[in-house]
Amino acid sequence: MPFLGAAIFLVWLVLLLRFPRVMLPVSGVVAGLGLLLGLVMGLLQWQQGQRLDQLAFDLSYQPQQCEFGKPLAVRISNQSSYAAEHIQWQLVASQPGQNTNLLDAGVAQEFTSAARLASGEQQLLCYSVPRLRSGYREAELEYRVDAVSAEFIK
Repeated sequence: MPFLGAAIFLVWLVLLLRFPRVMLPVSGVVAGLGLLLGLVMGLLQWQQGQRLDQLAFDLSYQPQQCEFGKPLAVRISNQSSYAAEHIQWQLVASQPGQNTNLLDAGVAQEFTSAARLASGEQQLLCYSVPRLRSGYREAELEYRVDAVSAEFIK
């Protein structure tokens, strides 16, 4: 596939050198369309990031509040003006004041919520805590989310 891009570039370069009067305006139009497409994609990505920032996660170890075997309480609040679906995130467990992820590297750290979360709504989910590195207890750690993704619907 990279050879295709190089071949197209070489053909464009030969045509530009051979027929500059025709290829220069065409190149300008193509460059303008590429710039416009890049701006639109950047704006859409920025809007998605703004909406993801309005999803608030509150994670805590609460074996009393959750069912047996699932002591990790995850409260998700949707503060955006759009409904959120297919919310996914990665779990990070660390000691207070530290950044080192203490979840065992061989364990799946992705979590998901398939329920639709309307604007202004919140949801409490309970999960089991993945296996930790040896020497740490679940109740002594801080939990946070990373790499959040979701689909937003008007």
